[in-house]
Amino acid sequence: MLISGVLAYKGHKIYEISPGASLREAASLLLEKNIGAVICSDGSGGIVGILSERDIARAFARMGTDMIALSVADAMSRDVVACAADDHVEEILEIMTETRCRHIPVVKDGEVLGLVSIGDLVKASKRST
Repeated sequence: MLISGVLAYKGHKIYEISPGASLREAASLLLEKNIGAVICSDGSGGIVGILSERDIARAFARMGTDMIALSVADAMSRDVVACAADDHVEEILEIMTETRCRHIPVVKDGEVLGLVSIGDLVKASKRST
């Protein structure tokens, strides 16, 4: 199965946040939308990072309640791995396992088409067998 099939099933909706936003704003967005990660964009559509629940938990472990004063840029993962819609699910699952990332943006010609999670890909693998 291709990543495009995963997006066709789950949808292309993505949520973005500015690196200058507060962690509180980001956590509220994650809660409100019931999502595990948000793309951090530079305002012109470029990806500068991803902020996940795991990133927020790490910030809390480092700083305790003082982490609430941090910005998204202070806690986001900057080394973003992206994939293409025509990549195979199995290949991207391997990359996610190796890099220990749980969310990967799907990009074509510099445009973000969607965001897939490891859970999305595991479900897709089960559907295709």
